[in-house]
Amino acid sequence: MNHPHKTATSIYIHIPFCATKCYYCAFNTYTFHKEQAKAYLAALRTEIALYALETDPLQTIFIGGGTPSILSANALSNLFTDIHQHFQITPDAEITVECNPGTVDSEKLRVMRDNGVNRLSFGLQAMQDETLKRLGRIHSVAEFLESYHLAREHRFDNINIDLIFALPDQTMEAWHHTLNEVISLDPDHISAYNLVMEETTPFYEWWQAGELHLPSEDTEADMFQYTIETLTAHGYVHYEICNFARPNYYARHNLVYWNNQPCIGLGAGACGYINGVRYTNIRGIAPYIDKLAERNKPIADTERMTGHAEKAETLMLALRKREGISLDAYQDRFGEKIEAAFGTILKKWMDLGLLERTATHLRLTPRGLFLANEVFIELM
Repeated sequence: MNHPHKTATSIYIHIPFCATKCYYCAFNTYTFHKEQAKAYLAALRTEIALYALETDPLQTIFIGGGTPSILSANALSNLFTDIHQHFQITPDAEITVECNPGTVDSEKLRVMRDNGVNRLSFGLQAMQDETLKRLGRIHSVAEFLESYHLAREHRFDNINIDLIFALPDQTMEAWHHTLNEVISLDPDHISAYNLVMEETTPFYEWWQAGELHLPSEDTEADMFQYTIETLTAHGYVHYEICNFARPNYYARHNLVYWNNQPCIGLGAGACGYINGVRYTNIRGIAPYIDKLAERNKPIADTERMTGHAEKAETLMLALRKREGISLDAYQDRFGEKIEAAFGTILKKWMDLGLLERTATHLRLTPRGLFLANEVFIELM
């Protein structure tokens, strides 16, 4: 087998702090406290150093959360100093920072620009203040617009906006308004996700108690279809199930995941994939800090991806892309045609109209996009 890019050329860094936790969020996040964040960043500095010799020159860096932009300009500057000190970075690397509206200012944006950040991702979610409050968001639409335009003034020319549809009590009209208002801003990339009820969230608890009213499955499908039709009509390329970009503005870091390539994950609860081993870091802030005080990697769990499991994961991740999975790339990686492992199930999906084969790829059909999770569950 030929495993491309055995050495990682990408890193993800998790900043697990938020002003408050949104009601739908199941990510590993904690309320921001200045002293705890200071201790966390010191531990993160140690973890960065522990991985310093385990990458080739980095082609993508993604700093996510949580809310990385909740850190002070000085803390952000120190973090970038640590990154540049321990990793080589290619001149054309994509360096992304997730930002929440209302937590960025000119000083932070200058620090990011001066340290090579060339892509920002704003978590907007909706364009109605009432909806934002119901989600537990801390910002208003006006604050988002202020943050977005400030980033443009600081010459950030690659900006993503995150949106969520099928929210409680959300109507088609409200979703139309959100999407078209965002399009009018001309962002370079738009991620549009349907709401998923996660068991550890307040939303899930309220939903189980009958206190949340979600759009019907038909309405959710209509919202998704409208998203695809509207964004593609405005020149965005639908390149992954939930992601749309101007030409040449695909999220290169996310493509590392969808192509099942190595990536080092740093920070509490971060996940990584190195040398065929998928790992997850300790989630808790205090035990994460304690482990690194011993100068040990804070890894909680590992799983070696081999055989059928690696093949299935590679297929599942690649099918998220609209182009699907390259038949030649699969054969180069595993030394066999894709039908050897998945012939029966692929035929089933094609017979059901969920999958189609081109001269070079296997990909989900337009109908398959709506049922992708069912396909993936059966595959795994």
